Amino acid sequence: MIMHEGIHRIGSHAMATEFQIYVAGSNEAKAMAVASAALRDLESLESELSRFKRNSDISRLNHLQKGESTPIGIATLDCIQLAQDIHTATEGAFDITIGPLIAVLTNPDHSPRDPSEEELSKAIDAVGINKIKLDHESLTATVLSDDIWIDLGGIGKGYALDQMALILKESGINNAMLDAGGSTLLAFGDGPDGNGWVGGLGEPNSPEIILKNNSLSGSGFSERGEHIIDPRKHCRVPMKKCNAWALAPYAALADALSTAFLVMTPKEIQNICAKHEEIEAILPSI
Repeated sequence: MIMHEGIHRIGSHAMATEFQIYVAGSNEAKAMAVASAALRDLESLESELSRFKRNSDISRLNHLQKGESTPIGIATLDCIQLAQDIHTATEGAFDITIGPLIAVLTNPDHSPRDPSEEELSKAIDAVGINKIKLDHESLTATVLSDDIWIDLGGIGKGYALDQMALILKESGINNAMLDAGGSTLLAFGDGPDGNGWVGGLGEPNSPEIILKNNSLSGSGFSERGEHIIDPRKHCRVPMKKCNAWALAPYAALADALSTAFLVMTPKEIQNICAKHEEIEAILPSI
């Protein structure tokens, strides 16, 4: 973003992404202290949510056998519950359990892979967000299938932005924009000029989006090629020339929807946006 006088910026690397916080309308000492506290929260979130972290909640879940349970933190419970709700709202287009399909349909370098019928069948059997049972009272999760592989990559960074924004607001910061690697933005307050925060779509000649108390997230094929998996058809989504962006009230939702929009049909996208006025899709191809 274009820096204005009076904007205080601080960043940190976490979840394999560069996070940035921009604060306007506060003195520098307060802005940096509060933003630093919000960024420190990333470390604990990553230790719960990352499947790459040994003994994280997600890592433990991914090593359970059918019928086994494990204690989980509030962040993990929150994130999985959000993912289940979004799975329902998108009629299955967003699914955090597609790890087994990713494994058989994609090579380590993200290039397409053609699995055997046996490999594909086994992966399909292991996929299904209904195979994770949450207990909100005991803070536990139970897996109802073997070979569960949960990956929060499509929602975790957005969820982290939402949690950091809460810390900022509770500490008296009321005008800020948070950025997760340039792919998901969350803004609240009136922006540096009183007209909102400017969020770009990251493509030449793409329009600027004014954010005020909402989030913008984008997904596409430009960086990792044909890596999006359709959890409903159990196949790779064909490469498209354009990305998909989602505007939503909070970042976890925008993050998940931008991925789901690459899977959903134009009619499905139009229907979900019509049903939820606070959601908007930006799709150059439609």
